[in-house]
Amino acid sequence: MKKLFWVGMLFVMCVATSYGQYNGECWVISGGDTVYKLHANGNADPTVIPNLTQASAAEVNPTNGVAWIAISASDAVFRFDQSTGEFTQAPNIKRPNMISVNPADGTVWVAWLDGVSKLSSDGTEILAQVIPQGGNPNVETGRFNVAVNPKDGSIWVADARGPINRYDANGTQIATGPTMQEPKGGVTVDYDGNAWVADSQFSSLIRISPTGQQLVKLEIPSPTSPRVNPKDGSVWVVSGQSMLLNLSADGTKMNEFPVGMAVVGISLSPADNGIWVADLLGETFTGEVSKYATNGTKLFGNPIPQPSSVSVGYWEGN
Repeated sequence: MKKLFWVGMLFVMCVATSYGQYNGECWVISGGDTVYKLHANGNADPTVIPNLTQASAAEVNPTNGVAWIAISASDAVFRFDQSTGEFTQAPNIKRPNMISVNPADGTVWVAWLDGVSKLSSDGTEILAQVIPQGGNPNVETGRFNVAVNPKDGSIWVADARGPINRYDANGTQIATGPTMQEPKGGVTVDYDGNAWVADSQFSSLIRISPTGQQLVKLEIPSPTSPRVNPKDGSVWVVSGQSMLLNLSADGTKMNEFPVGMAVVGISLSPADNGIWVADLLGETFTGEVSKYATNGTKLFGNPIPQPSSVSVGYWEGN
């Protein structure tokens, strides 16, 4: 009943709001129970999705503004089309915790308790599934990270138990990367298929080629939320929950500056070179979503209670 209540609330709010084409807005999970939408300039949008239970991911498709929301406690993934106000539920997925959107065809990969699944662009079908095996049995399952390459639909999957593998668009394994200790910090991929993977527990960040060769390995304090710039292969990553690092494709540090006190996630928009930052504390010590220029200038901050993730999306379309 609770799920039906907030779905109804969302529907009422959607049809009462007019939407334009996607223009770089940021979707934010707040407190694990609310999803906010912020415009590219940081101003709040009327769209607010309340009464969630353990919202774990909210990702936007940059080609059309369709938002995908994972609700871990309900074993549910929802698709929200801003242009029509349509709100639909995908087939049940057990404890979904992460979403990676393929803007080339609108499909999405969802990381869940025991693996990753691919959903159709309309959210009605599970098209493929990967359930990795092996690794350190002492590390909990259900902490998969997935990143899709829209150029060919392939994905990199980082397993908290250690293994890192690449799969094609149908879920067939095509490459094996190096094994890390606990790669829970995130994974991101560029258009050529190179992946950056973070191990926040053991302060390690690596770059892997499409064939699984380790290209770069760096020691960085508690790296989290790596986000690659597909234009040049460089990466932005949070260090020690407070610093933002920009590394070239070969691992050379190009910039470093403070962005908060308890940063848990970032999102990159190469369209305007903005970096969105989710800080559990912020200037008010209750939470903030801010945006920074690549030179470290803070463009604005919006007080959002306990933000846990931010998503703006980007796709060149070629």
